[in-house]
Amino acid sequence: MRTTLKILGVKIDILDLTGAVNRVIEFTKQDSAARPALIVTPNSEMLALASSDQELFNILNSAQLATADGIGVVIAARIMGQQLPERVAGFDLMQQLLANSASGERSFYFLGSKPGVVDQAVNNLQEHYPDLNISGYHHGYLNQENTAEVLQEINQQQPDLLLVGMGAPLQEKFLAANLSRLKVKAAFTVGGSFDVIAGQVNRAPRWMQKAGLEWLYRLLQEPSRLGRMMALPYFVYLVLKNRFIK
Repeated sequence: MRTTLKILGVKIDILDLTGAVNRVIEFTKQDSAARPALIVTPNSEMLALASSDQELFNILNSAQLATADGIGVVIAARIMGQQLPERVAGFDLMQQLLANSASGERSFYFLGSKPGVVDQAVNNLQEHYPDLNISGYHHGYLNQENTAEVLQEINQQQPDLLLVGMGAPLQEKFLAANLSRLKVKAAFTVGGSFDVIAGQVNRAPRWMQKAGLEWLYRLLQEPSRLGRMMALPYFVYLVLKNRFIK
């Protein structure tokens, strides 16, 4: 049975990483005729955006699994008088799913990132997991023509898990528009994860991840993210307003 709490009106699953992995694996066992499950990983920035983007808000709440991707979401739950077991980052969830599927138990399709980057990500994964079942991949720079081709290829391959890394909210809106037409068991939004796997972007050291400072590490790597980071204090303001101002 699904147990959730709400942050700014968006449902977040009360699960640790192991629980989230098990939930996704259950999705991949469902009947092929069932509607594909949507898996999203809201962070503070996305939740702040959803507060003023009704379409994104509705998409996040339509998901069958929404994990707390960011220490800000965990802290927000505490402010609201609730508790999340831990932060469940989308990248960590994806890594665990890939490791649990290393013998080919489940098939994957990778969609997203720049041309060439997703190719390198797939190559790196195949070196690390030689038996990983990757049914296909394509970059995320889509137009009307190649979107139709990609959707057709996905439906021909019928992967268990479709991983979409286009960044928020593009990836969520892409799936909202197309998921009902796709022959997959589940679709999972993974943001910039392909860039990390391809070696284009470094992830924060483990101690910074545990300290909730991964956002700072990313900002130091990519100063152009400063404008996006302004969503964080706005998120804090929204949470405090929601908690204390009725």
